[in-house]
Amino acid sequence: NGFFGFNWPYWNASSNMHCAICWNSLQLGVITMIISGHQWSLSSQNMTSKTQSAGNQRRYNSSLVGTSETTRTATPFSQTFCQWLAGLIDGDGCLLVSKEGYTSLEITVGLEDLPLLRYIQNKLGGSIKMRSGAKTYRYRLHNRQGIIQLVTCINGYIRHSTRLLQLHHVCQQLNIPIITSESLSVASAWFAGFFDADGTIGFSIKNGIPQLSVRVTNKLLQDVSCYMDIFGGNIYFDSAQNGYYQWSIQ
Repeated sequence: NGFFGFNWPYWNASSNMHCAICWNSLQLGVITMIISGHQWSLSSQNMTSKTQSAGNQRRYNSSLVGTSETTRTATPFSQTFCQWLAGLIDGDGCLLVSKEGYTSLEITVGLEDLPLLRYIQNKLGGSIKMRSGAKTYRYRLHNRQGIIQLVTCINGYIRHSTRLLQLHHVCQQLNIPIITSESLSVASAWFAGFFDADGTIGFSIKNGIPQLSVRVTNKLLQDVSCYMDIFGGNIYFDSAQNGYYQWSIQ
């Protein structure tokens, strides 16, 4: 199972918003980004693994790093949902602390992904508004108890470079210890969440032979290398849009 055979947590929320593609039991959810442009291949043999070694999770004070170990705070949500949500936030979300010290979460998606935000809203509360002129919807969660519940859910699963720093600021404001990001495996639902944010599926016919490609893009190499570490494939650099990295497997 894992990413290539994983049923997305909100799979049943809106059946007309999803597609099912049969390829080694491949089941994929909402497609939110289309990438084009010239690519330069990077050898997978030269890539450095970013996946942390397995071991006990360590929880640190958000302002002073320590070494004391403790257990994860209980959450009403399943591990699958928490991992998936963390992946989605890593790709399309933003954790904020205002000048006044108020914490909030924002997730922005295209019009076609409104059912995804509804699914999260049903779990966590919060509000959804259409952004004028942008053809996008924005989900926002800002009440203190809701943010605490959110942090309890995603703490230890956030791993994107920018988002992890944002989580540190939020945890510091709420006096919640940070949990280091757990090691990823083929069964981690984080891959599905990040794919819902930054992934694409491509299908073409070449010389009469159908070809299927699965791709994930991001500005930083370290934030897509985990896909190659777990699933293989290759990573390319595209100079369009100020440059980005794309993991691809066919």
